Amino acid sequence: MKIILLLAFAFSASAQNCQELYNQHLKTDMSLSYKEFDQTMGKGFRAMVNSQCDKEVADLIEKYIEVNGAKQSSLRWHIAQSRAHANDYTAAIKWSKSVLKESEDFKENALRWNDYVLATIAFLEKDKEALIFHRNKVALGKEEHFGNSLNLKYLDSLIKYFDKNYKFASNNIGK
Repeated sequence: MKIILLLAFAFSASAQNCQELYNQHLKTDMSLSYKEFDQTMGKGFRAMVNSQCDKEVADLIEKYIEVNGAKQSSLRWHIAQSRAHANDYTAAIKWSKSVLKESEDFKENALRWNDYVLATIAFLEKDKEALIFHRNKVALGKEEHFGNSLNLKYLDSLIKYFDKNYKFASNNIGK
């Protein structure tokens, strides 16, 4: 019984700390530029990433989009990742689909973004066949764009840890 109470207290304290951290960033981060909020380590939502407050990170980015009318797809992608880290796969899939490009011209930009996103969605939907299919499409462009090579490592980790949750798989790249 003591162990259950201790775990409940720890969870409650953690949830309270996450809410406090969210409220603090809500006061300071809404006026940051997109570059400061999304692209600068130690600022904006990135200052919260190591806090284990994944839900609140996603909430903060959503609020930033709302307050600033931000349109950058990277913000939506970071919401998708944060929701997936928080095991909210339904929301993660919704946000992931919002960053798919209508069309891709690999001669213009060799990054195989849609296949990367679709592979991630396949992991979240527990569709290993689709995950491998889209991973292999990203692999076709490995030498054409450095991003494909980086994303391939990530996707290989999703395959290796397919039976684990997204947070575990994405935090164990190359292990």
